[in-house]
Amino acid sequence: MPYVGAQPQTGRFIQLDSITASATDTYALTKNSVAFRPATAEQLIVSLNGVTQAPNDAYSLSGGNIIFASNLASTDVIDYIICLGEVGNSVVPTDGSVTTDKLSSTISRGGAANIRVNPNSLTVDTTIASGENALVAGAFTINATLTVNGTFTVV
Repeated sequence: MPYVGAQPQTGRFIQLDSITASATDTYALTKNSVAFRPATAEQLIVSLNGVTQAPNDAYSLSGGNIIFASNLASTDVIDYIICLGEVGNSVVPTDGSVTTDKLSSTISRGGAANIRVNPNSLTVDTTIASGENALVAGAFTINATLTVNGTFTVV
């Protein structure tokens, strides 16, 4: 699929199989002739007669079917339906795919395993709730309000 500017580096953009309009409002969604079931209507970009349709207003989903707000005519053209895949949804990364460069700077880089780096001062008001434990190592200065309802340990 061509893009103006840089191609998106995230998400899975899937163009679904063509659908020929007829005198009905419900159509089965497929990809490579296999039933396709998007998670939400908002995941779809639907073009009907050259006009992008609003999810949940112009169409809705029921399982693997798209249901338009009214019956289409055989002269209507469903130009395309693109599914935005997992964009905006929570996904589980593949094992081994997350590196320390993608994590907080408080985790040691350079291959040192199991080393956590903490700042040397508290600068934002913080509460440690009852049932929570907090730990800092080394010299630590408190420059904000620290409310401890649980356990706070300085090593």
